[in-house]
Amino acid sequence: MFVCLGNICRSPLAHAVFDHEAATRGAGDLFETESSGTAAYHEGEPADARMRETALAHGVRIDHRARHLKKADLDNYDLILAMDRANLAGILKLAANPQQREKIRLFRDFDGQAGPDAEVPDPYYGGPEGFEEVFRIADRTCAGLLDQLLNTAENESDK
Repeated sequence: MFVCLGNICRSPLAHAVFDHEAATRGAGDLFETESSGTAAYHEGEPADARMRETALAHGVRIDHRARHLKKADLDNYDLILAMDRANLAGILKLAANPQQREKIRLFRDFDGQAGPDAEVPDPYYGGPEGFEEVFRIADRTCAGLLDQLLNTAENESDK
């Protein structure tokens, strides 16, 4: 589960990029992914047109309607990835137990070029370069995330 504030820019992009990368590697059937927002501002709306255009320019299609993160999502998903520390704090407030809290991480924890506690900047109020920067971050981070998940799966199957 990829999570940002309104679920119209960062998290639907990360969701689409991850699915695209997994499919490209022949691992698309291994993962059930979704994205959501900690706020319900845009529930039911499509992803921001600028984010969709940026993704499509890179060969990634975003077909997503914004949804609000639910408490049940913390049980239903193995990994909950927050785009920034404010959303991380909001998700942690929803967590009812240590098992749920263990699943919650910052998305950029999987970005080899990011420092500790790195965030995905929100491009909503900026220009096209901000959307491009967020695409580059999502692309790199999703590749790192997928590498780790596939390596973990491979190591588990070797046991």
